[in-house]
Amino acid sequence: MGFFGFKTRREREWEEVRASAQDDLVALGDDIRALDVDVQMPGASDEGKQRYEQAVEAYQRASQIFDRARRAEDLAPVSATLEEGRYAMACAKALLEGRPPPERRPPCFFDPRHGPSTEDVQWAPPGGTSRPVPACAADALRVKEGFAPHGRQVLVGGRSTDYWNAPGYYRPWAGGYFSGFGGGGLLSTLLMGSALGAGIGLGEEVIGDLFDGDDRDPGDAAYAGDGGSVDDGGYGDGGYGDGGYGDGGDFDDGGFGSDLGGGDW
Repeated sequence: MGFFGFKTRREREWEEVRASAQDDLVALGDDIRALDVDVQMPGASDEGKQRYEQAVEAYQRASQIFDRARRAEDLAPVSATLEEGRYAMACAKALLEGRPPPERRPPCFFDPRHGPSTEDVQWAPPGGTSRPVPACAADALRVKEGFAPHGRQVLVGGRSTDYWNAPGYYRPWAGGYFSGFGGGGLLSTLLMGSALGAGIGLGEEVIGDLFDGDDRDPGDAAYAGDGGSVDDGGYGDGGYGDGGYGDGGDFDDGGFGSDLGGGDW
């Protein structure tokens, strides 16, 4: 706590991004509980039940990581694990409804809580040029029909804004969702040329610098919004742009909790 009980800027920033991660945990937990009835139904697919259990395990693992988190960088593995859980949930729902599981793709860019994307759609951020971004079926349809997607909102100084327009301290949490598909490299490429300036770090000045390993202190870089690394090791090699979506680590090949790929698009 800051001087005479006043919170420092970094403490306030930590509370904001931590609250966003907590909202994500709650959302996945609610979806898991909503699916519990279907899992208990007679004749429920055994594979669907297995995927459901994988989602539960991912939720529990993400909760444990969240409880140990003390700074923004600690939230990257939380969102990465929640992404795994979201995909497992999507698989479970499909199998319980008698449909094949979805393709292993990046989460919906507009709101990773929507689960895995179904396709890439042409979209332009404010002040930017059009580029393909991964979107869930509902948001893809909205964009194609000329409507705004249902984008994820976060609080910055008590005001709501699109998460991709948030300050740099949101970067590890946001990048974690895409860590198996290029990490920050994917996000930076999606928004290259936008007019987001010093937002989440996706302006042109930090392209190629977001989640790469370097010698700087990630605790300073992430809060400063200067394009520093999330961790000294980076997210690895391969992923979204190096040979397709699957190179970052296939769900069925690597199993739940396997190391996901990384690298830039």
